Amino acid sequence: MFESVKSKFLDYVDYPEDQITESTEIIKDLQMNSFDIITLLGELESEYGISFAQEDIDGISTIGDLVACIKGKL
Repeated sequence: MFESVKSKFLDYVDYPEDQITESTEIIKDLQMNSFDIITLLGELESEYGISFAQEDIDGISTIGDLVACIKGKL
């Protein structure tokens, strides 16, 4: 699942693919803006048939956090 989520991020950021890990911080490292983050989350919701609550989003800072959140909803 990490690779699938990582590939989604690569649609939004210009960041070396081999440097994206589960500990990569979405805002600090990838410097994503809020619009791109919301759009990406919407794509993930559609792909996995889940929905993110505000509490979920507040607890996500790394790609690993996001993957764990998705796994918890499946």
